[in-house]
Amino acid sequence: MGLVRASLCLLVALLLGCGAEPSVEEQGREHLKSLRRAGLLGAQRGSTQILDVRKVQPIATRWSPPGELFYWATLQSDNGEAGYLAWRAKGRHEILDFSLEGLTELATPTAKALPGVPPIQQFAIMGADGKPVASGCVPTSGGSLMAFWSNRGTFDWQADDSHEGLVRRLRDRLPMMVMADAEGYTDGKMALAGAFPDALVAGLRADAAQYRIPVDIALVRYSEPVLRTEISAGRPALLLCNVLVPRKPELSWGHAVVAVGYAEVAGQPFVGVIDNFYVCKQPGTVRWIAADRCSDLVLVRPTK
Repeated sequence: MGLVRASLCLLVALLLGCGAEPSVEEQGREHLKSLRRAGLLGAQRGSTQILDVRKVQPIATRWSPPGELFYWATLQSDNGEAGYLAWRAKGRHEILDFSLEGLTELATPTAKALPGVPPIQQFAIMGADGKPVASGCVPTSGGSLMAFWSNRGTFDWQADDSHEGLVRRLRDRLPMMVMADAEGYTDGKMALAGAFPDALVAGLRADAAQYRIPVDIALVRYSEPVLRTEISAGRPALLLCNVLVPRKPELSWGHAVVAVGYAEVAGQPFVGVIDNFYVCKQPGTVRWIAADRCSDLVLVRPTK
């Protein structure tokens, strides 16, 4: 009797295809279906397809241990290259990260993204040793947020500075750390620059005080309810996170970006960001990262 039961169980397993792993292409197509169900692939992005897929082995860095294998796919639509999509190579193959070219604003029952944050990219400045150094993600994202509020018409935080001038102004208020690019984040291994979140808060407060900008600035731990509250109120926030580098996804790092949105894809929370180290074809395109990559938020709330 036991032998018969075991044989029946084996037959059922074979018929149901138990343990069969979907192909990489099938995984990619299922993820695109999830993006469509979340309302992220409507309008001109409706024709988006997987162009190619490669397996990526993460490299250990100063900010990240060696991670698990994942897949990285280029997306294509009728209009050409349409962004990228990354997902885990093992387990349930959850989405890690994606960007959809031209998606700059969004409002659906499960997702929202605010437009209008200037997508300032990091740029080279002259360091104390006379060599070029990156402007740094912390002051660059801070400059984007300051420029956003200047464009709202309530006050002029920009004070006639260019976007680059805003970044430099905030950078001068921060105790910046300069680090050699040992991993090769930049093509020419230009020195990197960083600052701590509490220093950023102090720098933003000092700048707001000097220019008499009525804002309240606070550093809090990341949480989905707090982010949703800020975005729903029309307030982007500075986000501290650890993410893949889109140009070189085998690398990841601690990063500062501007959070502009939230979304739920296949039951998983994502944060929409304007990334100052991701040059997209259509400026202002939102990048989406898994919420478990996020650590802190710097909230900027006008008081008038």
